[in-house]
Amino acid sequence: MHPDPQRLEDISSIRDAMRQISLEAQAVVELLDARIEDEHLDGSTEAEDVRSVLELIQSLTLEASEDLDAYQERYSGS
Repeated sequence: MHPDPQRLEDISSIRDAMRQISLEAQAVVELLDARIEDEHLDGSTEAEDVRSVLELIQSLTLEASEDLDAYQERYSGS
């Protein structure tokens, strides 16, 4: 039995959101690594960079969580 196309699209969207969260986190880690390695630290810039990524991740997480709730309601029991 093959899952219906809508179910595949829904779970793929959730997977993509999780991938985006991971990529955003990895990007800021790499940025911080480079700044630490170069000893180019001023406190404010790092905080702004991390905070902006955290805010984006929070937004993506909320959206993914809502999508996951809808997915679970739609498909649990089928």
